Amino acid sequence: MSLNEVQERYSFVKKWGSEGSGNGEFQRVHDLDFDPSEKYLYSVDRDGNRIQVFDKNGTFLWKWGSKGTGNGEFTIPYSVDVDSEGNVWVADRGNDRIQKFDKDGNFIFKFGSTGSAPGEFDNPRQVAVDEDIRYLYVVDSKNHRIQKFYTNGTFVKSWGSEGKSEGKFDLPVTVIIDGLGDILVNDRGNNRVQKFDTNGNLVLAFGSTGKADGQFSGIEHMTTDKFNNIYVNDPQEDDTGSGSPRVQKFDTNGNFITKWGSYGTGNGQFKDPEHLAVDSEGYVYVSDARNNNIQVFGPIRD
Repeated sequence: MSLNEVQERYSFVKKWGSEGSGNGEFQRVHDLDFDPSEKYLYSVDRDGNRIQVFDKNGTFLWKWGSKGTGNGEFTIPYSVDVDSEGNVWVADRGNDRIQKFDKDGNFIFKFGSTGSAPGEFDNPRQVAVDEDIRYLYVVDSKNHRIQKFYTNGTFVKSWGSEGKSEGKFDLPVTVIIDGLGDILVNDRGNNRVQKFDTNGNLVLAFGSTGKADGQFSGIEHMTTDKFNNIYVNDPQEDDTGSGSPRVQKFDTNGNFITKWGSYGTGNGQFKDPEHLAVDSEGYVYVSDARNNNIQVFGPIRD
């Protein structure tokens, strides 16, 4: 075990949630994101077609959304991003659009339609808004690209196409922005993470298929902390994986730091770890789609 692994360890703190349609229950819990004050944790209840809001203790606060195609309705919502003013952006995957709400869930506007032309989507899975709320980035999964827009929905540019070489994608599922302003993309089919500048120029790529530290199998979603460390949910599924789901943590250059998790329903165990959020104190919140709960882990500081 390396020195980093000794120093960087995480322990289970708490969890909440169960399967169901009531307040605080989930039907395949997905993305998580805090508002700027960290008073509110917004969560996507994917198959419940709604957004639920909690405090840090897991206390249910409010919700909005239902299945449909109208304003404020969803069809398989996939991710949520809260901008620096507290507005809430949702990637409405099944409706091939992005919706914007105020902090309370009041609809503001939407953009996007189905297709492969610039500004159109085929399974948009995540949206990320920059700190200045000038640009946003959408991972357009089945078109194998990232699209960049002004936050009024005007198309700016896109990059990427289907492939295995660096700068290309095979079903990308996550786009996030780190504290340096770089764009991180989780490239599921290639089991790797790619980092780009805001113009789509490749900065870094790391990861491959496998069971070892720094490898992935069925790579899921990512987040970063205030130090620009990168956290990746790694289900370790299919024939290439160990069957033991885990969270892996890397530094901003893609160097492995630590990992935790195993398969099961107990505290600190996962069946299908999906999304993550990290607060300013370094606590890691992980959503588990098949256990329908949110688990919180705290750093052990030796």
